[in-house]
Amino acid sequence: MDVSFVLTIILVGFSAVLGWLVGRRRTRQAVALQPPATTDLEPTDPPDLAWIARANAALGGWLRYSGRGLPSATTLQSGLSSETVTTVESRLPGLRTPRSAGRTGIERLEEGNLVFVATDDLQVALLLPLGVPHARAIADLEHLVSSVRTRTALEATTGPRGTAGETVESISIRLALEVERLFDAEAAVVVGRARGAQVVGTALRADPHLHRVTATAGSPVDLVVRGELKQAVSAYEPLGILPWDRRHRERRAYVMPIAGPSGPLGALVIWTLGGGEPTGPARAELEKGIHRTGLLLEDALHRLELTEQATRDPLTGLANRRGLENAMAVVKVDSGTVICLDLDHFKTLNDTLGHPAGDAALGFVSRVIQDTIRDRDTAARIGGEEFAVWLPVTTLEEAAKVAERLRTRLAGRAWGWQGQPWPITASFGVAGWPESTGSRDNLIALADQALYEAKERGRNRVEVVETS
Repeated sequence: MDVSFVLTIILVGFSAVLGWLVGRRRTRQAVALQPPATTDLEPTDPPDLAWIARANAALGGWLRYSGRGLPSATTLQSGLSSETVTTVESRLPGLRTPRSAGRTGIERLEEGNLVFVATDDLQVALLLPLGVPHARAIADLEHLVSSVRTRTALEATTGPRGTAGETVESISIRLALEVERLFDAEAAVVVGRARGAQVVGTALRADPHLHRVTATAGSPVDLVVRGELKQAVSAYEPLGILPWDRRHRERRAYVMPIAGPSGPLGALVIWTLGGGEPTGPARAELEKGIHRTGLLLEDALHRLELTEQATRDPLTGLANRRGLENAMAVVKVDSGTVICLDLDHFKTLNDTLGHPAGDAALGFVSRVIQDTIRDRDTAARIGGEEFAVWLPVTTLEEAAKVAERLRTRLAGRAWGWQGQPWPITASFGVAGWPESTGSRDNLIALADQALYEAKERGRNRVEVVETS
């Protein structure tokens, strides 16, 4: 037999066996990458949760989102006890952080470790078996949170560009995305709002927790937005939201003013890879983009201001009753609480110190309220010295704690008029939906009743409408 023929037969056979082994390996890999079969994710849900749970050998995964367009999701491994599922799902609302900064953490449960990433409107968690490393799981959950934020950002830019209907957020997000394209950098756009210099748009790679964060008064961003700094500046902590001991460990950012025809409007914050100033032809293109953005932003902010005038109290800058009712009417929200508060002995203050002092006291109270509540909550002045706060997707127990925090802060902060100190306290009523009533339409009335009960019981106290 020809030797070459024998060698050919051997090579063909070897190739066939090798091909079978590779194909079998690929088949196994394909099977291994399938998401868990025991999942109740809807087709519209992000597939990331199931993939992340499988990649980390998790016993279960949970996603709870109170924002627009993304339903909650759960993926479970068979064999997980119903008691553990109930325990985890009861813990998820408590993971919320009152601000947009967000937090991560680990909690020990009987069947494993619950690792989570939570913001004010999004909670994602995995239940890992004991002994499974958690660092990768937290990193994966942070990526999932970023993906949800990205989806929200992209939805905000789907409106018509450069038209009368474009929003402040869509204009700002588009500029941030343009910066990301030009410099491969993280970016955020900040504009002046009633509560201060607020982040209204971020690039896809930027920290998602920055959304709606308000810059600290006196920070570089705040000074640029208010027009006190008219040139671009470099800063390690442009928003002033990090503790002092952490600021110089952060990357340096570059802050550029955004101006319209009438003056300063906002600021663009860029975290370049090397922390340096943008240069070259891309810098010229960026400055043109900032100029265009200024023109569009001024018009959009003016339209927003006109819209808000009908729903805002001119003295305090808070929402009025109509604005509060509009906020409470959002269809996507299926639970929430209302806190009503009324200043104690306010007539005495007015009669003794005069009406200008009364107006100043109302402004003081409104600032305390704004500093205490979350960005997604709505504070309103609904009467002479009566205020209300709507806290969507918040339990009665959580809202009672917020009311008590407000009470102690008002009573504990010094206030005076023209050198004369004057104590300010308030009485509070809290009602929850669905805990106190089956309809959100009754919340304000129920909280108001509890408020007057607090007045009758001695003032400077919190009364809660118990579960119905």
